[in-house]
Amino acid sequence: MRPSTKGFFVPQRLEEARDARGVTQGEVAKALGRSGSSTVSNWERGEQAPEPATLDQLARFLEVWPSYLVRPLPAHGHGAIFFRSLASAAKKMRTREKARMRWLQHISLALQTLVDFPDIDFPELVAPGDYLTLSDADLDRLAGEIRRHWRLGDGPIESMVLVAENAGVVVGVDEVGSTKIDGQGTWSNVDSRPYILLARDKNSAYRRQMDAAHELAHLFLHRSISEDELARNFDLIEHQAKFLACALLLPHRAFASEIPSLSLDGFLTMKRRWRTSVGAMVKRAQDLEIISDEHASRLWRYRSTRGWHRQEPYDAPSETPVEEPRLLRRSIELILEHKVRAPRDLVEMDIGIGAADIEMMTCLTPGSLAAHMRSVVTFEPRLKTLDDPSEEGGGGQVIAFKPRSQ
Repeated sequence: MRPSTKGFFVPQRLEEARDARGVTQGEVAKALGRSGSSTVSNWERGEQAPEPATLDQLARFLEVWPSYLVRPLPAHGHGAIFFRSLASAAKKMRTREKARMRWLQHISLALQTLVDFPDIDFPELVAPGDYLTLSDADLDRLAGEIRRHWRLGDGPIESMVLVAENAGVVVGVDEVGSTKIDGQGTWSNVDSRPYILLARDKNSAYRRQMDAAHELAHLFLHRSISEDELARNFDLIEHQAKFLACALLLPHRAFASEIPSLSLDGFLTMKRRWRTSVGAMVKRAQDLEIISDEHASRLWRYRSTRGWHRQEPYDAPSETPVEEPRLLRRSIELILEHKVRAPRDLVEMDIGIGAADIEMMTCLTPGSLAAHMRSVVTFEPRLKTLDDPSEEGGGGQVIAFKPRSQ
């Protein structure tokens, strides 16, 4: 009887890893030398299980560790995962990023067994289903309540990422490979904790600020909705997240009182202080009826003529450094500094996904974990030197043994 991993292989882990890599069942089968995708399909349905040697092949191809493929899947629940660009992003891309969000949660849960994360501080300001009745005025009021709860005052917010992490949100970063997805957010039933995964593809401090605010808005307003409900009410849900994000970053009275002139250059003078793009400030001024729709249309045209729709002044990271999340990075550094886990054990056994993926999502220095994942260096034996060869073997010739490399 051939050996099998039946009984401990977790089919959903294979599907999750395949989605996270963006590969099909057929591509997995080809990499394993199988003629068709039916075997991989049977594995994912749980009808069959790979042999131990095949499990190792699967792990190598998917750039995970075998320990990952045999770990039970947490019950995160069926709450929606929010995308800023759900309509324009391809289905395959959304599937990949949903799996990457699960990887972020996977990393977080592994670290939480070793490190105490900040308490979750999210006031419940909107009851389930009540988002359907919220007006823009209600959203402005909610922005003020959130700022008061988190003691943010009425001035500029230096870093929405840091605000989120202080409130107990786990924030990660990913290289999406497209500018059609800016970020995603969701809640997990496992630890009742909110999660945000931000895209690095548009590497701008002002984009990062708005993306974090946008996902926080979803986490406040739309916590209890399902994927089906998100699809049905997508336009309303996105409008509310955009409006609340702008209201959080640019509170009505404080923002309006500082506008020097209703021109692009006037808004530009405020950009660095308010940590918000000129485009977002124009939209906020229009929402607050500080400028008319006609005036806003002219500003959008002027902005496009200047090329600011592609990149505004101060957007380059060399001009304004991008704020990176700290919680996960510092947690790993703490574990390694205090030798709670060796790097290899943390990556291979505790987490189980590739070191490069962990480095990316937790904002560790590239290569800092991978450097510890090399194979053990082969020991090279040496012949013992004798003071008097005549005492051992009568002075016969010694032939050096050259060990075979492994």
